[in-house]
Order: sequence, then C-alpha cells, then structure tokens
Amino acid sequence: MKDQVFDAISAIYELHEKDIKEYSVIKGCGMKFMVKVYDAAASGNLCVMDMTGFGGLMKMETVVFSPTEVDAPMLSSDYIKAFGKETLLLELYDTTIGHPSFAALDAVKEKYAALPAHDPGEHWYDSLRLPQSDFKKGRKLTEKFGKYSRDYAAKYFDIVKNCKPCDTDEKMKKNAVYADGLLTNGGPAVNQFKKMIGPDKTEVFLKKFMFAATNGDIK
Repeated sequence: MKDQVFDAISAIYELHEKDIKEYSVIKGCGMKFMVKVYDAAASGNLCVMDMTGFGGLMKMETVVFSPTEVDAPMLSSDYIKAFGKETLLLELYDTTIGHPSFAALDAVKEKYAALPAHDPGEHWYDSLRLPQSDFKKGRKLTEKFGKYSRDYAAKYFDIVKNCKPCDTDEKMKKNAVYADGLLTNGGPAVNQFKKMIGPDKTEVFLKKFMFAATNGDIK
C-alpha cells in the first residue's frame, strides 16, 4: 500500500531522499524495519517503512507524511498482513495551526464504506485524530485496500497542495505534540523501537526522521 501513497505525493512534490545513517535499518526482537526518509520540497517530511517479523508471518508497510511548510494535518498510513489477515489504517492527525477542513475526504471514505470495519480501540491521541480517518480489516482484500489507499492519498494531497504556507518552526511544534505524546504514552511501534534501539535513539528517530518535530539535535 505504501506505493500508492508514495506515487500520490511524488506526482505533486519533488522528493529528495535523506541520509538517515543507522536508522535506515532497525532490527531486533524478531523484527526488521527498512526505513527511507524524503524531503518533499516546500511541503514536509515523508517517512516510508517496511517491516517483516516472525519469520515472515507478519509484514507491515508504513507511510507517514508530516507537513512542515504547509498547514495540513499529518497523514499516517499502515498496511499490516499477519497470519492471513489484512489491516488498513488511514489516519489524519490535527497537527495544524489554522485547522483547515479535510471534509473532502469524506466522499472517499464513503466510497469504501462497504469494506469490513476495524475497531482500533481507544488511545491517548484520539482527540488529535480527524474524523476522516478510517480503519479496515479482513481477508483477501489486498487489491481493494490498494485502491482505497490510492484514492485516499490522491485526495489528501490534492487538498494539501492548496493549504496555506506556514512557519516551519511553529508547525514542527505542532508535530512535536504528537511525537512527544507517543514517547510519553507509548504505542505498539514506539514500544518496539524502545526495545530494539533504546529510548534515546527512539526519540531521535521519531522527532527528527519520522514525524519532523525538530530541526535541531535532540537533547
């Protein structure tokens, strides 16, 4: 599913891959994450991850787009295939300054309403999650999930390209609210990273490379 999101953003913004050194491969606890990070010209930060685990029985594709120069919400897309079941998570987080509307995504969400729903449970970040987020789970849905990811990402970036420019430092502070919340309250991926590379490196990875929450060094 990551290819659909990547294609949607690369059709609009010029991407330049960053050198993230040791964070390009993160492994341990039976899991391996392959990570690439891109600067999306005049817009933000794109993080793309592939994870394999449990001897190949579990695979995950993650794409996170964190706007830093336009006032748009953060997009987090996850596709997980584990033991024959597929899960698609399409999440928007309000890391914005002026709270622009992304209601145009409702039509895309409605188009795929018949796909089996998934209950993600309650989390500390629910108040940041926009109602245009969606969650699906089932079997033999790869093709349909791919189409949904493509349409969702295409509409999201169509809205993003018309969002207002913003102050980068101020926007990164908004991104940091989400990143710091994950570091403090935890989450499935964050908890795994802490086990694999420790809390200090996890903070660097999340705030510098995954969520674009800082321009400087992590202290």
